Amino acid sequence: MKTFTIILTFLVLFSGCASKNAFEKFDMSKKQELGANALQRSKVKYGKQVNGIVSTIYLNFVSPNEYSDGEYFYVYVYLKNQSSEFRFLLNDKEPVTIEELPSTNKFTELTLIDNKWSKYYLVKFAEQNDKLSFVFENGLYSSDILKFEKDE
Repeated sequence: MKTFTIILTFLVLFSGCASKNAFEKFDMSKKQELGANALQRSKVKYGKQVNGIVSTIYLNFVSPNEYSDGEYFYVYVYLKNQSSEFRFLLNDKEPVTIEELPSTNKFTELTLIDNKWSKYYLVKFAEQNDKLSFVFENGLYSSDILKFEKDE
């Protein structure tokens, strides 16, 4: 009987925490939560030498009704050594369009990042299969492969 009471007490305590998530402690909108879940980052590096950081949000996950005619990414990049040549690749394919955005833009609310030393882009690719592999290249430097999956 004593063992049963102890087990029952632990079950009640642990089940009380089961419906909670990390976002409940922050004052975030639903869109900000989706943006945080869709955000991936990587160092931009060549061997062990790091030149910056690239951060991407898969916008089709955040706003599927608005972004449905291709694969859309909000990308912001910080590079220590700016080089004019850079590429975004999705499954080894070039984007359809790249739009450079100001630091304060309609996606700023997703990340709450608004700094002048980063570059911000809206990148559109042609529609792809269910598994997406995003890479940023800057000369010899490149990011890790950032993997996204469509939520069908």
